[in-house]
Amino acid sequence: MEETKREHLHSGHRSRVKEQFAKSGMRDFQDHQVLEMLLFYAIPQRDTNDLAHMLINEFGSLAGVFDAPLESLEAVKGMGKNSATLIKMVPEIYSKYLDSKNINRKLVLSDPESVTKYFASKFIGYQHEVMMAAFVDNQCRHKKTIIVSEGGQSSTDVNIRKIAATAMNLNATSVIIAHNHPQGVAAPSGADIEAVRVIKKIFKPLDLTLLDSLIISDDSAYSMANHNKFAYLFDY
Repeated sequence: MEETKREHLHSGHRSRVKEQFAKSGMRDFQDHQVLEMLLFYAIPQRDTNDLAHMLINEFGSLAGVFDAPLESLEAVKGMGKNSATLIKMVPEIYSKYLDSKNINRKLVLSDPESVTKYFASKFIGYQHEVMMAAFVDNQCRHKKTIIVSEGGQSSTDVNIRKIAATAMNLNATSVIIAHNHPQGVAAPSGADIEAVRVIKKIFKPLDLTLLDSLIISDDSAYSMANHNKFAYLFDY
C-alpha cells in the first residue's frame, strides 16, 4: 500500500516537471532539475532527482556531466548504458542543430567573430584533441568542414595532403584550420606555428590560401591571423 502511494507521488512529480517545461522551458530549472527531467526518458520507473544531484557532485557542474566520458557516466551508481548514452547525445545533438542552422542560412566565414563562433560550436563534446578544416570560396561562403585528424589529450597530427586534396575537390579557394585544446589554454604552440608555415608553403603552388588557424579551449578562442605576433604568417 505504501509502495503504491509512493509510486503515485513519483508519477505526479514527473507530470508537474513536464508541465513546467511545457509552460516556460528550462529557464527556471536548476541544473539538477535539467538532468532529472532528461533521465526520465532513460529511467522510467525510478526517482531520478538523487541521481541528478549525484552526477553534478561527481563531475562538478552540468557542463561537466555532459562532457564526462561515457565510461565514467556508466560507473556512477544508478546509471546504466542507456542513461549514459542519453546524456552524451545531448551535446552531439546540439552541435548537429547548429550545423543545420548554418546550412540553412548559407554560412559566410568572413570575419573573426563568425569564424570563432562557428568553430566553437563544432568542438562541443570533444574531450580529446581534434583538428578540423573549413573550406570556403572566394567570397568566404562555406562549402564544407572536415575532421582532419584526431589525437590524444595533448597532440594531433596535421594531414596536409588531406586538406589540400579536399580543397581541390571542392573547388575551394581558401581554408581555415582549427583545433581544440581540451582543458588547456587557447594559445598556439611551437608545433602550431610550424604547421601554419608548412601548410602555407604547400598551398602556394596550388593557389590555395590559408585564412586562419584557430585554437579553441573550453572557455576561449585564439585566432592566429588576428594577432599581431602571427599575422605575418597569413600574408600572401
